[in-house]
Amino acid sequence: MNAAKQTNSSLNQLPDFCQAATLYLIVIASVILALLLSFATANWQQQFWIHLSLYSLFILWTSLTSLGILCLLRRYILLKLPNVSLQRFSALAIGIILLVTLSYSLLISFYLSEEPSLWFLLRNLFIALIVSGVFFRYFYLREESLRRIRSEAEARIQALQSRIRPHFLFNSLNTLANLAIIDPVKTEHMILDMADIFRASMQRSDVLIPFSEEKNLCSQYLNLEQQRLGDKLRYEWQTDTIDPNILVPPLLLQPIIENAVYHGVQACPQGGSIIIKGVSYQKHIQLEVINPLPEESAKQHKGNSLALSNIQQRLDVLFGNKASVNYHQANGRFYCTLTIPKRLS
Repeated sequence: MNAAKQTNSSLNQLPDFCQAATLYLIVIASVILALLLSFATANWQQQFWIHLSLYSLFILWTSLTSLGILCLLRRYILLKLPNVSLQRFSALAIGIILLVTLSYSLLISFYLSEEPSLWFLLRNLFIALIVSGVFFRYFYLREESLRRIRSEAEARIQALQSRIRPHFLFNSLNTLANLAIIDPVKTEHMILDMADIFRASMQRSDVLIPFSEEKNLCSQYLNLEQQRLGDKLRYEWQTDTIDPNILVPPLLLQPIIENAVYHGVQACPQGGSIIIKGVSYQKHIQLEVINPLPEESAKQHKGNSLALSNIQQRLDVLFGNKASVNYHQANGRFYCTLTIPKRLS
């Protein structure tokens, strides 16, 4: 089963031949190839535009036909033959491109009422082989590089998720020890909240959870910190527009809120309020955590930057360039904004 998942994952790293972006790239590459072949023609100054138009027409026919076939082929393989390796798929795709190139070369020869020239056919097949081979080799190397990056990022994510900051654990245990004598019932609830947070920290980082669960975990964490800080810590959720069933990574907000408590509220003598805002758009949601900063804080804390960098890496692994983390400070407050694409459970 693991091998099947790996091969299927490899196939998913291939470009989606049905996407408009891939079509645009193929058209641009075809025109560039036509330009190079036109310049390589003897006496190209005299009939440059004629050669460019003929080469462009032939290459575009060949590339767009191949693109359409590969679009259908990739979908079929992903659905019916998930165990096909990336190398075999690439070899099959190159074979299809060569077959399309040969077919159009023969069609042009017969259309011009000429006997197919062996040199003409071999030249076209050789160019198609080189270009398609370079194309798939590039994506194979890119997939290998992305796999290493994902592995490294996954290791950092697991390290981030597998531990809650020691100061949070120690402070919570001290709070529990003091509270156990005064209010055993509240102590029991705090222990259960801590268990939920640590259980969430051990979940797989690529398994998404509903936003309602993430909100509940963060509220449990804030309740624990409120027992320690008392009236210094206040918080408010403004996320009514967010669908509770939208999927988000577990403990996505918790490290940001923890930074807001540790670097913001706790460092301010008078304490402060943490505001968690949420806005739902057509294709993505935006979450923002706002916290006060102490007056003497002239620049961002190093630990804060590390946590935010880890969150950005985590979002890159899960969503690619469709998710982002942005932050800034102004008027004595720190603003951290998360943007992630919508996925419903």
